[in-house]
Amino acid sequence: MKQTAVIFIEKATPSTITQFHDVLSTHVISVQEKWSFELKTFRSSVKNIPSDDTRVMYSLTLTHRDNQTVTIKKHSAIVTGHHVTEQLTSNGCSTGFPESFDNIITSKLSNIWTQRQSIKGDFGSSYKTSDLVVRAANVFSSSGFKGLLLELEGDESSEMDFDTKVETIQSLLDEISSREFKLSKDRMKDTEPNFLCDLAYQYVKVLD
Repeated sequence: MKQTAVIFIEKATPSTITQFHDVLSTHVISVQEKWSFELKTFRSSVKNIPSDDTRVMYSLTLTHRDNQTVTIKKHSAIVTGHHVTEQLTSNGCSTGFPESFDNIITSKLSNIWTQRQSIKGDFGSSYKTSDLVVRAANVFSSSGFKGLLLELEGDESSEMDFDTKVETIQSLLDEISSREFKLSKDRMKDTEPNFLCDLAYQYVKVLD
């Protein structure tokens, strides 16, 4: 299974993405597709929730992953969308339902779940290096610019090898004085290993 990591630089400026492109350019083999994401945060209005449960739920939609949506509550996730794969359905990570779950929440469960926040990255750039696919996008919410997000995707190398590749990207951030950031390579604990669910969990960890 491919490995991923997500980095969020909150103290970036809108021009930081250009600086990052410049230092990355010597490593780039090809430029790939534009991409976008949207992370929504929902809060439950139900009063009697068990103490070991949570009132917060997240949904992440990724255009470069066939516009599929991953909905995460605590350490559980489901994938919905028009291109949900048979593998996701069989391992319990997907409902197999074509409509995204956050649309169902908005249209049919709004009396239980209220959307509190939407964070977006639009028209991000994608680059293939010899080691990674690096995706970069400026991040915005209703209050304005929030920072720079990087999504890193590696092949099925060892975890140690992937860590080294991530450290290379961190050194590039150091070159442009972006030394403070959140990094997640976390994986969900209560489901079988799944690339898309783990990736969504990493988005939540750095952007929450």
